[in-house]
Amino acid sequence: MGKQAASHERALSPEASPFAKPVIQQLFVCREVLSITVTEVRLVSQLPYVISGEPAVLTCHYIVDPNEVVTEVEWEKDGILVYLWTLDEPPEAKDVLEGHVDLSVKSPSTLTINSVNMHMQGTYTCRVRTNGKTSQNDHFLMVIVDACQESAWKTYTDMISCTETVNMHCIGIFPKPSPTCGVYADGSGRFLNSVPFDSVNKLANGTYEVSFNRKFEIKDWINHTDISFRCHMMFLGTPWRRGIVHKMFGDAGCREDPPRVQNGYYNMTEEKSCWGSPSEGTRIEYHCEEGHRLLGTALYTCADGSWIPEGVIVEGDYEIPICENPNSGESTRSSTQYAINLALVIFLIFWTSQP
Repeated sequence: MGKQAASHERALSPEASPFAKPVIQQLFVCREVLSITVTEVRLVSQLPYVISGEPAVLTCHYIVDPNEVVTEVEWEKDGILVYLWTLDEPPEAKDVLEGHVDLSVKSPSTLTINSVNMHMQGTYTCRVRTNGKTSQNDHFLMVIVDACQESAWKTYTDMISCTETVNMHCIGIFPKPSPTCGVYADGSGRFLNSVPFDSVNKLANGTYEVSFNRKFEIKDWINHTDISFRCHMMFLGTPWRRGIVHKMFGDAGCREDPPRVQNGYYNMTEEKSCWGSPSEGTRIEYHCEEGHRLLGTALYTCADGSWIPEGVIVEGDYEIPICENPNSGESTRSSTQYAINLALVIFLIFWTSQP
């Protein structure tokens, strides 16, 4: 019985279908006569859709009894015959597929479309006929017309009034898209709101026209300093996405005040971010009061939200500038530096006191 099953299995799998073995084993257990069975219709692609203008290959997977001969394979789209393979006769494309199929492919289980268009979207049924027996299965072919490129989006940032304007208008996308749009908190990785398209209209040719127009003001987002506008069109059930990510209102700048020094002061340029803090690129320059001299760099710049020293260190290596009275030999250091020195003295006293 084992040898018979193995031989039977090989004969039933002209395409080495992975589905042949479990089906055959099941039929042997039931002791039924196996007849033609279409197990699956599949799009040969890693994606569940095809972009308009690209080729598409549909395959019809089936198993047959050793005594059966495939005489005819019909492909229907939404119930209309579009491709016919007949034993010992050349294949024939019809209706929406006429002139768009590679007829040199002789395999009865393969339908090769040279270039798909939106009218080819639909449910494809593969019907296989043998000696008086028939089996069928189907697959929905999704076709996407990718008409809304990134260039369809226009953004404008007004740093004087602290407003953001976002516009989009595209014509010819298919099928009807769904939006995922809103103001996005980049730090927490979540949307702060949801914004729909202004309109999605179906045109006479079956494609869609989509428009979007929004103006955002900083007063509505003053408590969020790292935000962007994100909007993506999508087709439900697919990983397809198209849209933009736009940084809103620029950077927040340096929210913390510059380091302060005793017996000194600094001058700052006047650039402000939309949140009222010194903007990126703002510069400060330290000066000492009369009778004091500057130790450390005098220039700092706001970069990536922090005050970064620039230029050449004048004398010593200091976290912040120091205004020293050269007559007394005393200098005023930051509380951080003082704490470090105090900790070092305590450690040395403790270490030397040990036996």
